[in-house]
Amino acid sequence: MIVKTFDAGWGPEWPVKQLEQDILTTYLAPFAASDKRVAVINSTWYTDEYHETVKIWLNNNPVNVIVLVSMLDAAVPRPHQFTQFGAEIITVGYCSGPGQLDFWALFLDRYFNQTHTIDLCRIDRIDRAFMCLNRKPHWHRIQFYQELQKFNLIDKGLVSMGSDTNIPLLGLDNPLVDDLTPNSGADQFGIPNDIATLGNIDNWQRHFLNIVTETSYDINSVHFVSEKIYKPILGMRPFLVYDPDSGHRWLTDRGFESYVGDFKDLTDLDLKNPDNLAPFLVILSEQPRSYWQKKLVDLNQKIVYNKQQFYKYVDDQKLKVQKGIIWPA
Repeated sequence: MIVKTFDAGWGPEWPVKQLEQDILTTYLAPFAASDKRVAVINSTWYTDEYHETVKIWLNNNPVNVIVLVSMLDAAVPRPHQFTQFGAEIITVGYCSGPGQLDFWALFLDRYFNQTHTIDLCRIDRIDRAFMCLNRKPHWHRIQFYQELQKFNLIDKGLVSMGSDTNIPLLGLDNPLVDDLTPNSGADQFGIPNDIATLGNIDNWQRHFLNIVTETSYDINSVHFVSEKIYKPILGMRPFLVYDPDSGHRWLTDRGFESYVGDFKDLTDLDLKNPDNLAPFLVILSEQPRSYWQKKLVDLNQKIVYNKQQFYKYVDDQKLKVQKGIIWPA
């Protein structure tokens, strides 16, 4: 039985939190039905101070199993922090091992506001080489933004960057967004948190290549991605990720095809190397509109494959949820 759930994160009134709870209710059903004592610890907004509260409770309430959940965010509490309690430790969500689940892929399957394919394939609208949208000013996003500035690329693409002083360094016109999560308005970082849309669809139609700056810089190391990496797949654009290997391993491990090898007609730069991304965008931006438009057509087969693969991948995640957590031997 689940005797205690520790969750200092988003409240139950938020649809994203409701989806997480729906998934966990099904996925952890074998634990709920067991005679073993189970404690569930959620990673969202988990702090050192909260960790001390959790440890005090565990010291006074022995359990057989500790389930560490990281679905809305990357994992904060780690298994080694709980070995002293002598319980079986299970990880669920963005982690390695049998408990791995991709919450944000499941989220987009339920909530994404899909644009009609005809509107996504209007190559006549393309007049910018790339788009790179950034809301929270994480260090790697600021670093890449500065690289774009260094190479005089800001005006060559469509770029946004939020600010922790609530004044956007550079903002693009965004539509109103649904309140799916806390702090979704433009009052924080100066840019709305439009996690379920492609943003301003006119802007989206204008760009050829999407540059993804994920929540975390090294997605393979932290085992976490957000909805950002899947938006260009659903929005039918080629994309590169500002990441140690341009997201290649994460994508190919999940059956997607990356675009790191699709620009040999322009350059010999290794596009798995993040240091080459801004120099590559200089070359890409020097091409005429006709190149971007034709290249989008040339890559159509891969673009369509990746979108189809997204839904297959989501089905795999749903099947894992329905099967439930694998009970430790």
